[in-house]
Formats: sequence, structure tokens, C-alpha cells
Amino acid sequence: MKIVHICLACFYVENMGYQENLLPRYHVNQGHKVTVLTSDYAFNTKGETVEKKDKEYTNQSGIKVKILERGKGFMSKYGIFEGIYEELSCIKPDIIFVHGGQFLSLKDIIRYVKNKRDVELFIDQHGDFYNTPVYTFKTRILQSLIYGYYMRKAVKYVKKYWGVTPWRCQYLKEIYGIPSRKIGLLVMGGDDDLIDFDNQENIRNGLRGELGISEEDFVVITGGKIDRAKNIHLLMEAMNKIDNSKIKLVVFGQPNKEMEDEFTSLAKCEKIISLSWIPSEEVYNYFLMADLAVFPGTHSVLWEQACACGLPGLFKDWEGMHHVLVNGNVRFLTSDSSDEIKSEIEDLVKNTDKMALMKENAQKCKEEFFYSKISKKAIAID
Repeated sequence: MKIVHICLACFYVENMGYQENLLPRYHVNQGHKVTVLTSDYAFNTKGETVEKKDKEYTNQSGIKVKILERGKGFMSKYGIFEGIYEELSCIKPDIIFVHGGQFLSLKDIIRYVKNKRDVELFIDQHGDFYNTPVYTFKTRILQSLIYGYYMRKAVKYVKKYWGVTPWRCQYLKEIYGIPSRKIGLLVMGGDDDLIDFDNQENIRNGLRGELGISEEDFVVITGGKIDRAKNIHLLMEAMNKIDNSKIKLVVFGQPNKEMEDEFTSLAKCEKIISLSWIPSEEVYNYFLMADLAVFPGTHSVLWEQACACGLPGLFKDWEGMHHVLVNGNVRFLTSDSSDEIKSEIEDLVKNTDKMALMKENAQKCKEEFFYSKISKKAIAID
């Protein structure tokens, strides 16, 4: 089938592990002909916004990428792009997958699908009440009335609106007024092409050797974006309080400026190993090496990537984020407290039967977080 992925409410960044990259790549691997329509801007490895120079190319995954120019005038900053209808008319897709419907040119996609009723349309949602708040009059108008107008107008043509967490499903219903029958949960996950389960023992032993960690040590892992909301500093505080040299914490990622001094001070603990940034594809190996993932703050896709690796987790208890809990593979932290984190880790280390059951459950449910499965569900293929 011909599938068009539209990344206009978000950037399409080459060689990254975002859902916008992985779904198109897996669809190519499954034999589909895939085109990505995206904007003329992306961001680089430093997080800086940069303009794309090539306007049309085929990337190393076999995906045809076409860059659409922004429309002119004041409203262009709200997502008006040139030539969407014409591109779709030329490609003649069987399926259109829109990554985030928060752009005004969604109206052109609606117009195309209205005239081509045999095309299946899907729209996903990555915004929620935390990362896309509607607490002010301006944001409420923008999300509910402006973007929401076209999201609601698309209802009769959309096969499924996918929220990537239960909270984001709730956002679709409450902010955009999408009927429940049209909303489904499409979790994010891990790139199982990169998770080398067959060599897990060698990976585990090799990385532990490089880091000076013994086979008997209990390894906690965390990382990613290190700001105050992620509460990684609370986990590091807990490690400073734990009186057990056999428990180690591996932290990957760079703290932001606000956290630099505190992070540096806490990282002096001999039980903490700080790795700075590691390539996204290597994160899976570190998850395979560890015994427990701990993410005590705001949500990150690293939660789902850890689950895809069959790694038990200790995550912050957020409303609408319980999708990572599948038959006892994770436990939740109910407070922003280093003492609670310390207590939970020590409990799991002490109660080996409890830890073994969590690990067994994590192994049983890991395939629920494989993009090889998620990518098929995304376009309603069992």
C-alpha cells in the first residue's frame, strides 16, 4: 500500500528514534511504499532549529521525504503549508497518517479525503495537559477553538484518533471534543530492530566490565533530559542515602544549566556512574545491562523503551500514564521524595522473589512495546 506520513505539527528529524521516524521505517520494512510530507525546518543534535536544504530526497530507510513550504502571512505560524492537496493528489495514497493535527492545513487533508473516500485517515495525539496546557484564555482558544475546529471537522473522515498515552486520549476527548468511539490508545515503544535479545548476556557482561560493575551488583538506570521536572536529582539523592555498595546507579544525559551544580555534587557518590549523552540506538544496550529502570519525574518515551527491553520499572505515578503497567512489570512512586525512592529500591533488592516476579512480568509483556507491532496497529492491521 501507499502510505503518506504527515509531520507538520512536529518536526521530522532524520536518524532519530521518535515515533515520527519509526512508524514510517517499519511501514517500509513491511513492504509499503512510504512518503513523508514535512516542514522546511527541523532541529539538529544540539536542539537548534535549522532549515532543511534538500526539498525532496529518499533517505537511507527508503522513505521519500518531501519538504513543504510555509504559507505567507501572519497565520502561517499556526501551520499553513503550500501544496498539500496537490502532493496527495499526485501520490494517491491508500493511507494517510497525520502526526499531530495541530496545524491549520489539516483542512486540505480533510478536503482530499472527502473527495477520495477510499483513503483511510489516522491522526495521532502527543499533546496532553502537561506539555500542551490550556490554562490561559489564549491557549484555550488556540487548542479548543482553532485547532479543535479542524480536528472535529475531520471526525467523519478519520478512522481512528490515536492518543499515545491514556492522558492524551483524554485530551482528544476533552479539549478537541472527539467522540470516544473514534479514540484509541497507540502506545509509543522501543525499536525492536535494535534490541539484541540474543546477545543480551554478552552485552550485559561487556558493559558492566567497561563500567567497573560486577555481575553481583544491582544496577539501576535512568537518563535522558535532566531537568528539575524529571526528578533525577531525587534518585541521585536516594543513592547517596543508600548504605549498600552493591547497588549502583547509571545515569546518561546532560543536566541543563539549572541542574548542573546540583548534579555534579550528587554524582560524586561512588555508587553513581554518570555517562553524559549516549547515542539513542545504544540506550537499548544499557537497558539490557541493567536490573531496574527508575524514572521518578515527568514522562519520557524512555519509559516505554525500557518496557520494550523487558526491564522492570519504577516510575512516577502520573494520572493517565498507567499504560506502562502490564501485569506487574512496574511499580509507581507516589511522591516527589528521595526517601520513597530509597525505600522502593531497597525493598526490591532485599525481596528477591518480588524482584524476580517483576522481571518475569516485564519479560512477558515486552512485545506490547515493540514498534514492529505498534506500526501495524497504527494503520489498523492486526
